[in-house]
Amino acid sequence: MPFMKGLMPIRRTFYYLEKGDIFLRSQVRIVLMAYHPTKKNSEGARDFVFWHWAQLQHKNPYVQLVKSMKDWPVPYVRAFLDDGKDVVMDIENYDRQQVHDRIQKVIGKNENMLVREHMMQAKIDNPANFGDTYPRQCICEMAGQVPCPSILPLPKYLRGKWRWNKNLP
Repeated sequence: MPFMKGLMPIRRTFYYLEKGDIFLRSQVRIVLMAYHPTKKNSEGARDFVFWHWAQLQHKNPYVQLVKSMKDWPVPYVRAFLDDGKDVVMDIENYDRQQVHDRIQKVIGKNENMLVREHMMQAKIDNPANFGDTYPRQCICEMAGQVPCPSILPLPKYLRGKWRWNKNLP
């Protein structure tokens, strides 16, 4: 397989991309990571970009991610928010896991936010739901279901009074 060549090809697999666990908040629009690839104080930032940058892009498709290398002597992460403000995090002398945890804690969604969003999405997307606040008003709108008795009278064998009282004509 040609895509399995190169430096650490596991990073280019879908399975690895799905393992990313940083979901950025909805206010974050742009994330800039500046570091120098050869300096000792940027090792954690360099390793974070090597291992987690593709996962971050995969899990946050509507956020612009920018790497700036060889421009700054001190590594940092800068997040631009949708209201014009920005958040700057100094990551000098951090290792890869510390950078990961810092980004997760400062601009990432916490576990409660993820669970709440998942529950809301599951509630909206469930095709079994019907009623006033859902796309279908009644179960009879689904193909293969019995039509409403107000639109089309039910057959006698489906009516309760005929089913349980066989003496009726």
